[in-house]
Amino acid sequence: SRLDRLFLLLESGSTPLIRKSAAEQLGDVVRLHPHELNNLLCKVHSYLRSPAWETRVAASQAVEAIAKNVPKWDPKGSPKSENAPSVSSGTLFLSGFDVQRVLVSGCSLLASEGDQYDYTPVGMYMDDKEQLLQQRQQLNKRLGLDIAGGIGLDNNLFSDEDLRINTTQGTNNNTMPVVDVLKEQFHLSSRERNAAKRKARSYSKQLSSNNNSEETCQVKRVKRERSTGSVDSNTSASLIDEPGEWPFHNFCEVLISDLFHSSWEVRHGAGSALREVVKLHGQGAGKNLDTPSNQLVTNNQAWLSDVALRLLCVLALDRFGDFVSDEVVAPVRETCAQTLGAVLKFLPAESVPGVVAVAMQLLGQAQWEVRHGALLSLKYILAVRQDLVSTLLPAILPAIHQGLQDPDDDVRAVAASALIPVTDALGQVLPDQIPLILSCLWNILVDLDDLTASTNSIMTLLAKLMSHPLTKDSQIMKESLTGLTPRLWPFLRHNIVSVRKAALETLLTLLTLNEGEVTFWLVPIYQDAVRHIYQRSVLEERAELLPLVQEVWGALLACAAMEHLYVLVVPWLGVWLAFLMQPPRMAFDPSLLIEAKHKPRESHPVKARFQGDSHSVVTDVKHYIGGCSASNVASPEKDVAIYRARVCGSRLLGMLADCLSQTSLILPPGQEPPATIFSRLFGFHLQGKSAVQRFVVGQVIYFWASLSKSSPCPPEIVSQLLACLGELIYFDEIAISFTRMQSDCQDFLASLKQEGVNLDALYPARQLLTLESALSLTTTTYAEIRPQLKPQVQTKFDDRQKQLLAAVQNTSQVVRNSCWPRCSIRHKTSRCTV
Repeated sequence: SRLDRLFLLLESGSTPLIRKSAAEQLGDVVRLHPHELNNLLCKVHSYLRSPAWETRVAASQAVEAIAKNVPKWDPKGSPKSENAPSVSSGTLFLSGFDVQRVLVSGCSLLASEGDQYDYTPVGMYMDDKEQLLQQRQQLNKRLGLDIAGGIGLDNNLFSDEDLRINTTQGTNNNTMPVVDVLKEQFHLSSRERNAAKRKARSYSKQLSSNNNSEETCQVKRVKRERSTGSVDSNTSASLIDEPGEWPFHNFCEVLISDLFHSSWEVRHGAGSALREVVKLHGQGAGKNLDTPSNQLVTNNQAWLSDVALRLLCVLALDRFGDFVSDEVVAPVRETCAQTLGAVLKFLPAESVPGVVAVAMQLLGQAQWEVRHGALLSLKYILAVRQDLVSTLLPAILPAIHQGLQDPDDDVRAVAASALIPVTDALGQVLPDQIPLILSCLWNILVDLDDLTASTNSIMTLLAKLMSHPLTKDSQIMKESLTGLTPRLWPFLRHNIVSVRKAALETLLTLLTLNEGEVTFWLVPIYQDAVRHIYQRSVLEERAELLPLVQEVWGALLACAAMEHLYVLVVPWLGVWLAFLMQPPRMAFDPSLLIEAKHKPRESHPVKARFQGDSHSVVTDVKHYIGGCSASNVASPEKDVAIYRARVCGSRLLGMLADCLSQTSLILPPGQEPPATIFSRLFGFHLQGKSAVQRFVVGQVIYFWASLSKSSPCPPEIVSQLLACLGELIYFDEIAISFTRMQSDCQDFLASLKQEGVNLDALYPARQLLTLESALSLTTTTYAEIRPQLKPQVQTKFDDRQKQLLAAVQNTSQVVRNSCWPRCSIRHKTSRCTV
């Protein structure tokens, strides 16, 4: 059916777009057939448990689409009653909840229980000897030892004792399933407490039993008691809601049970689906038609508080983490923290501090995963409850500040990202704390490198805080920025784009603090600053960062005194101009590039231990123009990046030439005027026969002339440009194609001469053929002399003529492409003369 095909696309769709489209169409099914809600949720639940990431994401999108098409649940309730129970038993409350008990007694939630690695015999009735023989055969096959004897290798790498299954279970380490720990904190009646005691007494007996059968969890009516057992998702009856209940009640109960599953995939899928449901229908959760109207809000808040505490338990006990590139990924903790934020969106303001207090208790734990989960929860609480930031931030900021100094890098990354959404509020609520946070961030920069996961978050937070209006008058700005600013240099060449952008934005903020004034703290590091920024223009591969590079360059020129600018920059003009002419497949000379490194803090021995190794790694890195790789394969993207780098670098040199040509410049004794230096540099390159040389010089002169309003272009440069316009030369870039064409034409003429066709009168020997002559030879001339050839060789010469014609046309195309330097110079010359 069509519905089956939609579910099939959730699992096997070739692209994320197809999967999402299938999920949205499942939502339309609920809109057209509301009675199919439970059946759809039951089928989607099985996909939420899929081991494939893409399938779980598509299933959560299906839950979102379904939830969007279900009307909001807002029952009026039954008449008021004073004797009805306020909330159902088995609900956790913020008051008296002991998260430390959960940490001490609860089992850690890992990737899985490892059952998939257990040995299962194929035969049902096998004695120990037969099982050992079967295991040995299977293991030999896996290790490739089944053929070891045939090639003379010893295959007795393990004995029977290594393979013997130990049927005795190890003693328990005083931990129990999370659900049993949580039950101890339920608000139970006397009868329920007695039943819990009886169940606790039988707990030890259950541990010693060898019964491997798994008790089936009945979740048809899971309102009274939640469990972590496996749910039979193929039974649609398990998700049937009672009449008058919230439509998603039992579905969410099953998801909450899955939050404590031993498999991380199940936990992740449950958290994702629960987030989508609560985000849209959290206001109706826990409400029933038979609930007294005066208790509807209380039940809703109790349900939300219960879910929030259970999510905090997952954050406290989850230990699964994976790595993507150089950053840790904790999908279960990240998803549960997002779900917690969705839950707290509907909690009343007086209940939120209680959830925050429970999360704060997790920050003092020794396991970094616990601290990581706690900070993730605080991050999303601050992001969602912006209305309570003024109340929550004074209590949370000390914990975040402590997280920024955490020895674990992933914890520092989350602590920094938690403050990014509330930087504006931080200046309003706690302005005196901004210098402390800034000082901490500047100190952290010394210990960061390309492999540090927190670099992105730290740099982004630093850039936002440095641009805050209150930062300008803070104590950090009155200290020596000469020592702090060089800490940004390594991040200008970081592999992550957002890190480079944050470093440029922070530097721009520092340069524009006193706009229009000379920045004296920059003088000692000015040459390093301009070298780093100019290198960034030549090595940057992302087009969106180049305007920011130009903005920083303009700020550098604006805040420097002219005499300092002349002395520090002029010695590098020749090198910078040569950078723009760098061949695409040739790496830059490392001696001409400034290294982006700094000295680690002496109080940080762990980072200092890697200092020597990191230096050796940096020296092996090769850099190419446009940030391209050393690949010899040309591509349109590579050509565009190289062209972009040359134009951007030319713009920076044009801005520098305009700045140095100002009449206010006072030259040191015995120094040449900048115009003379530029004229000599440009004249040297304009005399060459390289198209790239002439193009780069033309671009620099164009930008110089565009920016210079008062001082005209030196006449020497104008005359040199006019001379270039009158030259007719073949540029060096076409030398290979042109030489190959000449050789092919001479071979073709020699072959014709051997067949009795002498063309020396038209094409003298040892004389270069122009493109026009070569084209004439392969077209009109050959058509005239073809009848003079013998019939048996005409076919051979026809093939050679076609190949030669293709070579001539290709060379003509290369020549036409090389005409852009001459056209560029013509345009630049007109600009200069004007």
